[in-house]
Amino acid sequence: MSTGLQGLPGREVIVMAEQALLGALLIQPRTLTAVSEWLEPEHFYLPHHTALYSAMHHIAKAGHPAVTEDRPTAEQGLEWVQQTTARGAEEAPALTPSYAHALINACPQPLHAAAYGRMVLAGHVRRTVAEHAARLGQAVRESRGSDTGIDLVCARADELADVLEQLTRRWRPHPGSLPRTETTTPSAQNEDIDGRVLDERVFLSAVTNRPAALTEVRTYLRAEDFADPVHQQIFRALAALDHRGDPIDPVVVVWEVQQRGVFASTPATPDDVLAICERSGADPAYWAARVIRHALLSTATDTAAHTGRLAADTTLTPHQLISASCRTLANLTAIRLRTRRAQGQVAPRQSTEPRRRPPPVTSRRTASPPSVQIKPFRVR
Repeated sequence: MSTGLQGLPGREVIVMAEQALLGALLIQPRTLTAVSEWLEPEHFYLPHHTALYSAMHHIAKAGHPAVTEDRPTAEQGLEWVQQTTARGAEEAPALTPSYAHALINACPQPLHAAAYGRMVLAGHVRRTVAEHAARLGQAVRESRGSDTGIDLVCARADELADVLEQLTRRWRPHPGSLPRTETTTPSAQNEDIDGRVLDERVFLSAVTNRPAALTEVRTYLRAEDFADPVHQQIFRALAALDHRGDPIDPVVVVWEVQQRGVFASTPATPDDVLAICERSGADPAYWAARVIRHALLSTATDTAAHTGRLAADTTLTPHQLISASCRTLANLTAIRLRTRRAQGQVAPRQSTEPRRRPPPVTSRRTASPPSVQIKPFRVR
């Protein structure tokens, strides 16, 4: 997949790996048979490399003797180079005989073609994850201020989940590539934070005056869904009161908040909490849905940004990138499930179809593609 992403990390190394692989395939065409089982033309970064590898596929399928015979002659090897270069040049004029010669010189060891191919595939993994993370972030930006934009965000999240699922089936973990715990840093939110805080305040006022709604609201709303730290503590106080079966009114809430040390740890005062819990006739369920919608968009923004940072981290192996991205996406999936409950929808039934696993790896030097046992969550 040649995405053309700006600021691609490790671009020079990716290009070197692609050049070394193509050089190896020009020198030893028979190597293509093993590598082509798991490496596709769209896995290359540079378009003219994609064109050349695709030309190799086409000519090899036609039964070129340089690929099919055990001991091809020098003339057959030269013909292979000329034909693949000429066919690739039909799609990419940059493919010239001199460039083919440069590719051959760029290959340190033709016997290492499988290793070069795994590097190319790793670059494809990184670019693919980065591209879909960017799409998710763009969907969040487009959904701001739109009641229907949330569907686009969910669609992009599902696309990312599908991509991670496909990658897990292709890439096996390296014996030394243990999963790394990545700390998710909240990203700068491109949102109307004042509007979000106001919605939270309206909800807290409504639910304080209509506490019967708390039992249902608590099944899907969490304190972490609130942007304002004081609002988080007020909701925790309301949830605790409802859990204990205690009466709820503004004064009781102030007392519970004080017991939780809010006035000692924040600038909030009892009058501030009373003002937040003032009399209201608003519908708690409606405003709870708005609060969790804000939280979903915020989580989607953080998920996109963090996944993008993971893809840009060239110290992560593909296995570590895939597993960390799955864990990050799981946070978004969890709040999507709670959002569905807030909307009165039932979570989709999980598939019981057994996964088809690749055969066990018997050698680290095999040319077979990777495969990892991590399956990302997704919500339809």
